[in-house]
Amino acid sequence: MSLRIEQDGRLRRITLAGVAQRNLLDAVSAARLLEELRDAAADDGSGAILIDADGPVFCSGVEGEAAAELFSISRRISKPLVAAAQGVVINGGVALLASAHVVVAAQGTSFGLTDIREGKWNEEIYRAVAGAIGERRALELSLTGRIFTTPDAVAWGLVHTAAPAFELDDRATGIATALANANVEAVRAALRR
Repeated sequence: MSLRIEQDGRLRRITLAGVAQRNLLDAVSAARLLEELRDAAADDGSGAILIDADGPVFCSGVEGEAAAELFSISRRISKPLVAAAQGVVINGGVALLASAHVVVAAQGTSFGLTDIREGKWNEEIYRAVAGAIGERRALELSLTGRIFTTPDAVAWGLVHTAAPAFELDDRATGIATALANANVEAVRAALRR
């Protein structure tokens, strides 16, 4: 899968651009995303990072050794990480959202931890999601594999705000830009909590 990287002032945008693969982050692309996040975090010219995606699927999964580090990246970087999700978000994609500091989702987005339907259990995904929405809720979703909605994701704390699909980019970019231009020391102090 390919990634598209853009710098707009102090905002670094990383776009999942593998529409044909439903934005599946295979081992190679997951490692590249991790590298791009580290680079953005180390770049003094970047104040915040925005992850978004092309196409009707935000992310259909994350594979490879980099997955565990991706799912906990927000604890190791001192730049705000904002995610903008639309369409469908499953398995590792849900864990990727759980790792962001701020998540904006389009109304009508569907989420699911569906690995169990194929007889799979991923402890790293479970732990990442449990950190965002609580262990009992994450366990229930992981065991049943049921799909949940944007209002559910907002109510449970996975998503912080929902927007109409046509406003998603503007809303997420506005939040990320404001964070990118905020007082650097105050933001770093908040993220070190």
